[in-house]
Amino acid sequence: MLRSMGGKALAPWILLVGLGGCSKPPPCAPVQIHERKHPFIAFDRQEIPALRQRVTQDPYKTWMDDVRRGPPGQGHPCGAPSTNTDVKESQLSNCALYGALSWVIEQRSDGLKAARDALLKAGDTSTGWSQTPGAWYWGGSLLNYAYAYDLVQPALSADDDAAIRDKLEDALGKTMGVYEEFNTTYVTNFRYRVGSGAATLSYALGEHDHACTVERDLFGDAPLESLFALRSYGPYMQACLTQDGTYVEGPSYQDDVFSVMLPYLQAMKRLSGGAHDGRDYINAVNTPAAWGNDTRIARMLRYGAAISMPDGNAATIETGWREPLQLSSIAASMLSEKEGRRDAKGFYGWLSAKGKAAVNNPVYSILYTDPDIAKAAAGGHEPSYTSIVTSDMTSLRSGWSADAVHLLMTTEHEYRPSSHSQPDQTSFLLHAKGQYLIIDPGDGRNYDPAGSSHTSLFYWVNFSPESHNLVTVDSFKGIRDTYQTPAWRQLGVFTDLTRPVDDPAILRASFLTGELDSSTVTIDDYVNVPDVSTRRTAALARRSYVVVFDHMISSGVGSAQPMLHYYDTHLHYGGWLGCRPGAPAVCTDYATARPTSPSTQVDCGDVCGEVRMASDLAAEAATGLAPSGPIPPDAAGRAPSAPTAGRLVWATRTDDGKRELELDVVYVPRPDAFSVDRGGFTNFFLNMTFRHPFSVARYIASSTQWLTVLYPRDLTAGEPKPAVEALKVSGGSGSAALISIAEQDTQDLALVSDGAQPVEVGDGPRVPSAKLQGRSALLLLRNRALERAQVDAGTSLSVGGRALLLATSPVSASLRPEGAGVAAELVLSSAAQVGLAVSQKDAQLTLDGKPAPTRYDAASGTAWTSVPQGRHRLAAR
Repeated sequence: MLRSMGGKALAPWILLVGLGGCSKPPPCAPVQIHERKHPFIAFDRQEIPALRQRVTQDPYKTWMDDVRRGPPGQGHPCGAPSTNTDVKESQLSNCALYGALSWVIEQRSDGLKAARDALLKAGDTSTGWSQTPGAWYWGGSLLNYAYAYDLVQPALSADDDAAIRDKLEDALGKTMGVYEEFNTTYVTNFRYRVGSGAATLSYALGEHDHACTVERDLFGDAPLESLFALRSYGPYMQACLTQDGTYVEGPSYQDDVFSVMLPYLQAMKRLSGGAHDGRDYINAVNTPAAWGNDTRIARMLRYGAAISMPDGNAATIETGWREPLQLSSIAASMLSEKEGRRDAKGFYGWLSAKGKAAVNNPVYSILYTDPDIAKAAAGGHEPSYTSIVTSDMTSLRSGWSADAVHLLMTTEHEYRPSSHSQPDQTSFLLHAKGQYLIIDPGDGRNYDPAGSSHTSLFYWVNFSPESHNLVTVDSFKGIRDTYQTPAWRQLGVFTDLTRPVDDPAILRASFLTGELDSSTVTIDDYVNVPDVSTRRTAALARRSYVVVFDHMISSGVGSAQPMLHYYDTHLHYGGWLGCRPGAPAVCTDYATARPTSPSTQVDCGDVCGEVRMASDLAAEAATGLAPSGPIPPDAAGRAPSAPTAGRLVWATRTDDGKRELELDVVYVPRPDAFSVDRGGFTNFFLNMTFRHPFSVARYIASSTQWLTVLYPRDLTAGEPKPAVEALKVSGGSGSAALISIAEQDTQDLALVSDGAQPVEVGDGPRVPSAKLQGRSALLLLRNRALERAQVDAGTSLSVGGRALLLATSPVSASLRPEGAGVAAELVLSSAAQVGLAVSQKDAQLTLDGKPAPTRYDAASGTAWTSVPQGRHRLAAR
């Protein structure tokens, strides 16, 4: 047994300091515990006066008020305990922590008593610590006990200290016994939470061996061969947190994990050398070779802002609840300037201004939010960036206001060792004008009051691509393989561990210019329809509206009998949640009154809104959006959905019910069939079910392409209605749309093509001629003059008869006028000769800012040079 008295560690072994403290590589952090006097995990005794002064000012004062409302007294966390034994243990540990901080800062004897009494019961309550879901609570309890014991140890009697150490050592010992077995009890978020809590408790008890085991496990370089869920995909942190910094189980589980892990990493850094010399796995400072210069945790903390919707809530992708991403102040404090501290500080200030700078536990915010970050709350800062794109997600936003237009698209393609992953590659959601207009339903686990995971609703949300905003092929709706024969699952995560992903999505190109942001993603291999691949480009134009270009490509094109497919593109609509007459109060007060137990699951009825077919277009055959003719039955003899116009309007309100909103949805060309179903289910909040409508537009072809315009408007603010019409094209196989706002003199052209032959729209009174050879293009024009253009996989683009871009092989490009010519940002999959429009024949091209060999072509009025593979900037001077 470990023993300490008077703060002096009396361990019967020598605590090794430095890199030699562990018996096998990689080394764990040097942690100096010998002879330390409590408290030492977060601060030393001489720092207590400054801590007491800190809590007299906001935001620390507000957090301290939350602590005061805890132990002792009424309510959370020392009040009426839960009947769930694991939750009760978590409450007990929070009671200990709150009481301990109250004792240190205010010398409250009742706080000391609350902490002492709780610590003497540590580990007595939880019955599920060695199995799910109890282990989830257990990790946080271990962390709280570690800090609570460290804070009050100097005030304990020798007998109390010995008794508490016995309890904590027993809890730590039995935990590590399970942890080191590598079974399925402590996996993914459970393992992070339990390991972080156990390592910190190891520090608090004055020993390092268990902490070293955890550190080596989480940050080492050994493959986790014996852990089935991650077989051959280790090491652990790299398996569960992508290189771009996306936590694989979704944003809410990112909070779950790092609410325990951030205090642990803070304690490790402090005890291994402090601010300058300590081991910092977030910023990759003083880390061993096994971790190297890996700053994926820093990227995760920074990109938390990118997946936050304009209302301050996290996106509902995978497991994400409509609530703020927490730990913002702690995370911002832990970042270096190099790793995005400024942006993280801005994100914290932005959340604070919305009243949503929430944390899981106010004690850790008090201890770890430095004053520089705290000032951001008063300054109302915002992150310095708007849109960002990673290989894992595309976040295109017009700004940070609550009314901003924000499109978030999943571009994931890495292995997902988690039950929270979904068949959602290339799916997206849209928040605009203060409301979620296109939603992701979530992860579906709340649709099962009986506790069984085999219900159809659960599988529809969690395993069916139909429940996401993407294209399904041949009605493969994707119920989980284990429970359906034949096993159709078109988009998947993994079916066996030799395939990283069933249908990998790959980011091909992206451009972020402010006025025209875009991202292109492909799925090159569908397991269940091997002849089909897809290409999707999402673009945010004029910070106002979205165009989505879809290409469904069959390798059977050109054969004597090409295979026809049903391509169904889905959109799920969200809106006002509070209008259902007679709904339970929790349904209209979801911000404060949400249920916490599956046994109290509430049916909240329908998301409020109306799908209106665009009857004004029904007779306009010239636009190409008129209703289609009769569609023959499908191969199984079933009647297809009733055809309708290629345009609809989703009408809803803001959540306060005060503003009327519309989302214009226009398909070009019009679909072969169309249907709307109010049968979707949402997962916005724990244990609350909302139904929502979703539409399905069907195209029947071997290979085809179309574009979808999503134009949100605030009717209450009198925002103008866009004129969206299909244009006739000539030449190859393609379609075009004109999106214009008369009040702004804008005429934007969207073109989509199969890329084989040039497609052209003719000159007219409202729009100049445009010609594209490529997959898609979006041109922003004002008074017929080009302002910005983007091209995907193109070899030529011209406007008004003038070539803007030419290339010898397909390139993706963002173009802008510069002088009398254009400048370009290019993404090339292979080297090519590229030509840009220039004003004079002696123009000199620069490639990435350096002079490049230039050849002028008088026939096209372009200057040419060689451009290598990759991303480059090309301009004339």
